[in-house]
Amino acid sequence: MLSEIGAASVASFPSVDQTLVWLQTSAPAVAVLDVNIGGTSSFAVADELSLRGIPFAFTTGYADTVMIPSRYSHIGIVQKPYTLDSLAQTLALCLTAAGKRP
Repeated sequence: MLSEIGAASVASFPSVDQTLVWLQTSAPAVAVLDVNIGGTSSFAVADELSLRGIPFAFTTGYADTVMIPSRYSHIGIVQKPYTLDSLAQTLALCLTAAGKRP
């Protein structure tokens, strides 16, 4: 889906640890974080992205988003199953809010 909406490259990781290792040498333009990655919350990744000023959105299959910390109440959430349009709209808002061109 990300390629379909214009992403030049896409990287996907099955764990928080692997994502954090990748972020040590990479700086994505934007990120999409599943709230639950392999049974672990992605908030450590969100913290790293926030520190580095990298915009991101959450995805979740949970109807209740109460598990998302209040420090991320301003972050876009795409509910699963999501569509190409809902993903594109949320990422456009993330990029615009960060002062980047969608």
